[in-house]
Amino acid sequence: MTEITTNLYFKDFLRYYELAKKVQNECNLGGKPYIGSCGDDLIENVTIYDTVERRHAGFQNMLQDLWLGSKAPKYYKWDDEHKLRNKSYDNLRDKFGKKEWLFLFLAHRITGSGASFEADHGYRNTILPILATSKDYGIMNFRIRMHEGAMYTSIGNQIPAFPKPAMGYKTGGKLYWGQYSVALVESTLNFIDTINSEGRKVKIREIVDFMCDWNKEKGMKRFHFQYTAVAADLADYYPELVDESSHMYYGKNAKEAMDLFAEKPKSVNKDGFYDLVMEKAQLETGGLPKDLEDVMCDYIRYVENYIPDNKQKTYSHLDRSKIWNTSLITDHPKGRQKWMLNTPDWKW
Repeated sequence: MTEITTNLYFKDFLRYYELAKKVQNECNLGGKPYIGSCGDDLIENVTIYDTVERRHAGFQNMLQDLWLGSKAPKYYKWDDEHKLRNKSYDNLRDKFGKKEWLFLFLAHRITGSGASFEADHGYRNTILPILATSKDYGIMNFRIRMHEGAMYTSIGNQIPAFPKPAMGYKTGGKLYWGQYSVALVESTLNFIDTINSEGRKVKIREIVDFMCDWNKEKGMKRFHFQYTAVAADLADYYPELVDESSHMYYGKNAKEAMDLFAEKPKSVNKDGFYDLVMEKAQLETGGLPKDLEDVMCDYIRYVENYIPDNKQKTYSHLDRSKIWNTSLITDHPKGRQKWMLNTPDWKW
């Protein structure tokens, strides 16, 4: 097996992981104050750095609420109206079968995961509460096709490149839901069942490849980003069917992080290198690739001292000349860095 030699960036990532894990468990899930929790000003003041398990990230809030109802770990955070809605979900986990849940995962990811990076992060324009009142996935599909209101997240996770409108559908999105989504759900579960019947769990990448190839066979573009998220959802909620420790496909930011962590050996290709780095991170942290991929994306923001500048000005009160990470890396060339304070044109 090819060995890789990691560097200070990887050591810094492991340190960040432990800080974020502490804040996730004690603050994000445990309810303790963020300020004073870990000794890192950036993590304590900016809540995008409070997660090391994908299922607890903001873009998972809606699915987690549907699956767990009033037992959701963030239930304590919600207002009375939100709590009442969660209680109405208490029987959904057993009421819905795999087809209903896969349809909900698909709907959440295709419409943008409700990602907004605002106070409603994870819920922006979500149609899932409407779908949750359905009897089965066929009714869910009908309701999406008939829905005339906002359904797609305007900011945050990207929307896939739908096919051009046809067959009387006004938009490519309506065409996708009306003509393809139900068959895709059924075909994907049949594929998973076939793999399971062979006596093993299906791998995350196998699901993504199947779904993307299915799209191609129907004359559509591959929805690689969205289908990767769907496959990871299946691993989160159906670990008895999906190998949750298997590799996933890694996004741009995660790859950028892994490029920082080690130098690629000449004997392996780029994808093989990323798998080796991920396996090293998995060994050192005990995390799973589907979770570590998300943490690596956060790490890139962390090492760049990123503070969101959203429409609601959530972080406008923070003095960007004073709120810094405690990273071991003091000379990172990108983002917002302390050393840049000494440059004549520093502005953030």
